[in-house]
Amino acid sequence: MKTSVRIFVLTVLTLMTAVSVNAKTKNNLKRSDAGIRLGAAFGAPLGAMPSGATGLPLPAPSLGLFYSYKISPKWSLQIGAETYSMKAKFQTPYENFEYVGNVERYINGNVNSERIDTVFLKYALVEGGKFNNRYISVPLTAHYHFRKGWSLSFGTYIGYNYKKEMIGTATDIYFGDKNDENYSLKVNGEMPFNESERIRNWDFGLNVGGNYELESGLNFDLRINTGLVDIFVKEFTAPPSAYRNLVIQTTVGYRIGGSRRI
Repeated sequence: MKTSVRIFVLTVLTLMTAVSVNAKTKNNLKRSDAGIRLGAAFGAPLGAMPSGATGLPLPAPSLGLFYSYKISPKWSLQIGAETYSMKAKFQTPYENFEYVGNVERYINGNVNSERIDTVFLKYALVEGGKFNNRYISVPLTAHYHFRKGWSLSFGTYIGYNYKKEMIGTATDIYFGDKNDENYSLKVNGEMPFNESERIRNWDFGLNVGGNYELESGLNFDLRINTGLVDIFVKEFTAPPSAYRNLVIQTTVGYRIGGSRRI
């Protein structure tokens, strides 16, 4: 894990500990507590679907910590630190964008070439595509406890993508001159497709969900995270529209020390 990610996680955990100690000192009733969550995340990029494209979300592990502070019998605030993946498989055509990579070995057959060029790609079909973007996220949510054991939540989150992956195999490839519609050069065979670096480092968005908690502190949580920013950098012009993260998390958690609900 990168140093910046370690610092990010340690900072969040330090803040959670400091706030927790402060809350317990000021209030002998212990209006604050913490817990852990473990479960699965199902995610996919949400945007315009090109004609002929297909895709399917894949399950990925979700793990997190949370700290809650009760404002009133009906309301509480919760901050967390968690990790999850937006993992999906896809097949899609790409058209009319600038491709940066080694094409000499595929066009001229020079297998020893390490030359990197920027060329205009007229068309390619990406098969066996896979997203696997791993995030460390800090969600901040408000919980409305409408019934004993039951609550609804809504809030926001910020996430850092510490492992980006968007890979596959390109087939039926045509390069050409974007100023000449009649000129194109077909590549025989396949080329590796790897546009992982076209994905943004940061994600930001909203979350909404529901939670049920037992007296023991065991709880069940369902949450939907929807991004508000394009997951791709603006220089990546191949996608037909902006794409935003959509991740559903389903987890089982435990509130340390048992339930604090009324």
